[in-house]
Amino acid sequence: MILAVAAPTLISQYTFNFNNFSIMYLFNSGGPGTVGGGAGSTDILISWIYRLTTGAAPQYSMAAAVTLIISLIVISISMIAFKKLHAFDMEDV
Repeated sequence: MILAVAAPTLISQYTFNFNNFSIMYLFNSGGPGTVGGGAGSTDILISWIYRLTTGAAPQYSMAAAVTLIISLIVISISMIAFKKLHAFDMEDV
């Protein structure tokens, strides 16, 4: 019963975790984890989309497509979780 009440909050936290852009950009602008290191970066999907749109040659169409795909994935997972947990069902009092 408590899970049905907490489900919307848990799923909201799951979806908000996709948007940790401000934390990554604040610490190191999405660059490498170590100074001078070129082996990988700390990009998340949102910071990658930001770089696609603000680079020397902005790729708005690619950024829009990636954003749409991410949104569809997050919405699908959220709806499956809501249905499985019966989060929208009303209880009789």
